[in-house]
Amino acid sequence: MAQTKRKRRTKHRGNAVGMVEQRGRTGKPLAGAPSKAGGRTANGASAARGPVAKPPTYKSAALKALFGVAILFVFFRFLSGQSNSTGQALAFCAVAFVMYTPVMYLTDKFIYNRRLKQQAAPKR
Repeated sequence: MAQTKRKRRTKHRGNAVGMVEQRGRTGKPLAGAPSKAGGRTANGASAARGPVAKPPTYKSAALKALFGVAILFVFFRFLSGQSNSTGQALAFCAVAFVMYTPVMYLTDKFIYNRRLKQQAAPKR
């Protein structure tokens, strides 16, 4: 009976410490592959500095408040011991949304200012 063809296995070689290293690609580089030569790119330079903090906006604060209000609506409507109607739950949530939005904005602003101070501080 003829032997089936097997795919050629790559060889692993151990080093002095015993770690196994795989042989890298020896053929031509792929057409779309980025080249390793060259200076720093814009992405590499920004990655070295760390993530840039985005300034807070009322839109982002409103989205966070809306998420919190959705959870409150479920609690007020379905999970509370009292039998609240949908209108009562919506009224509670509207008041909560008006109160949560500025609180979320101030929280985001506090965190943003703290990150700016941390980025401006010299690294130790």
